[in-house]
Amino acid sequence: MRKVSTIIPTYNRRTQVLRAIDSVLAQTTPVDEIIVVDDGSTDGSTEAIRSRYASRVTLFRQENAGVAAARNRGMCEARGEWIAFLDSDDVWFPTKLENQLEAIRVLGNEFGACFTDCVFTGDTKSRRSLFSEAGLKCCSEFSELHDPRRYLPGGSSIMYLPSLLVLRSLVKKLNGFDEAMLISEDLDLFFRLTFETKFCLVSVPLVNVDRTPSRSVGLTELYTLRDDRKYENIKWMYTKWLALPEVAGTTYERRVRELLRDIFYQSAECKIHRLRIGLALREIGRLRGMGDSYPVIVATMLSRKIAKLRRRFRSPDRNGEPMSIGPGPNLA
Repeated sequence: MRKVSTIIPTYNRRTQVLRAIDSVLAQTTPVDEIIVVDDGSTDGSTEAIRSRYASRVTLFRQENAGVAAARNRGMCEARGEWIAFLDSDDVWFPTKLENQLEAIRVLGNEFGACFTDCVFTGDTKSRRSLFSEAGLKCCSEFSELHDPRRYLPGGSSIMYLPSLLVLRSLVKKLNGFDEAMLISEDLDLFFRLTFETKFCLVSVPLVNVDRTPSRSVGLTELYTLRDDRKYENIKWMYTKWLALPEVAGTTYERRVRELLRDIFYQSAECKIHRLRIGLALREIGRLRGMGDSYPVIVATMLSRKIAKLRRRFRSPDRNGEPMSIGPGPNLA
């Protein structure tokens, strides 16, 4: 029997976290412990969890320190051989763990991480499952994910933390989640994890992921905002990856450098848009340090701006038809 600990971080999601816990308790293969880390909630989440579940849930409360710190706290307290993470606004389908443990039994003990497909709620644009959106086709219900790093980074990710079952020893070896990161801390862990073990997949959607836009709680909106924290966070992640000995001299090194270069351009463009010229020049200086000359930087920024305008004008209007802007100069 493989012992499994479930870790659920939460912050001011009283209603959602109860639903998440219920989905764990409804598993056809029971977990050995449910650990909830309340990251400083002020909406009565702690009291609601204690009242409803008593000893069935191990609850820890800490001052607000972010989701990475909350997950790491749960990791320190966990006793299971395997860890299954669940975000407090997502839910598992009843056979999620049963299928994953069976996949590992069938495929072999060299697989230290297992993902499942996911479906989405709260976003009308997401009508397909995660694997379908990424174009992943599985030939069987259980299969190995070959070359998982090609889905990370910059591609169509098929790895969502609420669908992950992973050996606790592997996450511990990697020192868990980077608590300096506000976003993408899960992507950072996935990338580092790919150097430690084989990955397997369950092709069935077994997790329901909440993609409700404009949620009042959470940092997901940083991905779409022109926020300095987003750019600094992602620059830090790519810089760390380039320092990994497993990356140096590989095809991934070039890819990560290109992604880092792209985020410098994004950051510079954002600062120019906001007339923060001094900070924009600092980013341009970093691009110079990566080998781009001033003419190349200017030409690249111009081409990026043109491409962005083209995408905007090609987006559908309210009737679903492409927007028409009339005749104009040929910018090709």
